[in-house]
Amino acid sequence: MCARAKDQARKDFLRLRRELTAEDRAEAAQGLARVGLQGVQQRVPRGGTVAGYLSVGSEPGMDALLPGLVKAGYRVVVPVCEPEWQLSWCDWTPETELVPGMHGSLLEPAGQRYAASDLPELGLVLVPALAADSAGGRMGKGGGYYDRFLARLRADGNPAAAVAVVFEHEYVPVGTFETTSLDAPVDAVLTPEAWRAVPSEHMYT
Repeated sequence: MCARAKDQARKDFLRLRRELTAEDRAEAAQGLARVGLQGVQQRVPRGGTVAGYLSVGSEPGMDALLPGLVKAGYRVVVPVCEPEWQLSWCDWTPETELVPGMHGSLLEPAGQRYAASDLPELGLVLVPALAADSAGGRMGKGGGYYDRFLARLRADGNPAAAVAVVFEHEYVPVGTFETTSLDAPVDAVLTPEAWRAVPSEHMYT
């Protein structure tokens, strides 16, 4: 299989997302909540910390999964964009106040910010993606925020599994899209239908 160049692959996956109906998105959000909560409960002790994110636009909806994690007794943190493409983290619950972030169109939680090193109990990272392949390759939106964050997390010795969150059709065979050594691999892929561990020579779990 000939891997599609990143720019073209991003355009293709974004086009397919735009074609999803409101019903498609609602069903996917419920599937992610059901499968995602079960997957987290099997891997992270109750009371542990899960890094999630606030979905926007055409991203798979996290509106049911994140409240479900909080209700189940997990500490949920979500990212805040910092200068130089870095991420910090804030606690999140359904009552958390959201304010405009560094990128004005994105709302982020108000409150104390934490570096990954401030979260030693971090058990799992849910990572947004446009697509993920069967070898752990992940396609992001091109900013590199999560690639930098995961690289720093590993350098600090934190083994928390990274789990790409995508629609079912965005879980694809290895070689579907181009990846490079700068693209941090993931350890599993969460879709509305399944939680799949993915083989990778860079496995961290």
